[in-house]
Amino acid sequence: MELTTDYFELFELPLEYEVDRTQLSEKYRTLQQQHHPDRFANGTDQERRISLQMASRINEGNRVLRDPIARARYLLELMGVDLGTDSETVRDPEFLMEQMELREALEAAQQGSDPSGALEAFAAQMEARIAKQGEQFSIEWKDDTDQARVIVQQMQFFYRLAHQAEAMIDDLI
Repeated sequence: MELTTDYFELFELPLEYEVDRTQLSEKYRTLQQQHHPDRFANGTDQERRISLQMASRINEGNRVLRDPIARARYLLELMGVDLGTDSETVRDPEFLMEQMELREALEAAQQGSDPSGALEAFAAQMEARIAKQGEQFSIEWKDDTDQARVIVQQMQFFYRLAHQAEAMIDDLI
């Protein structure tokens, strides 16, 4: 196994947006056992270095493939799509209006009579939106990379809002 192997190949998963999380977990454990640095404690310097690099690659691959947004970004990167930075926004006027409305809804949830419950509901709503966008990404990414790129940007926006809501909940405690 080489360090240049893409994460899907590393974990023996099909190159698809949807991943079998059970298979991913099982393969992760197997790879960790095979390449764990402790197994190479008495090995040569090169064996120990390669083991550390592989363990790091395995951990990063697992992190990326488990996270729906990171996985979507990675798939587009494999296709040569430049995603720019996480902070790039969608230029669609309709989505810009929706962004403003969602930010207002987040503020209203924070200032309501039951902010904790409202913020939890808002965060759950954003997680549902991420899942819905993931379903759309799954359809679009191979055929329309421009649209898939926009979907990833939207997912990132929903994730940031969910994270903000969760941070607001933490501040209430």
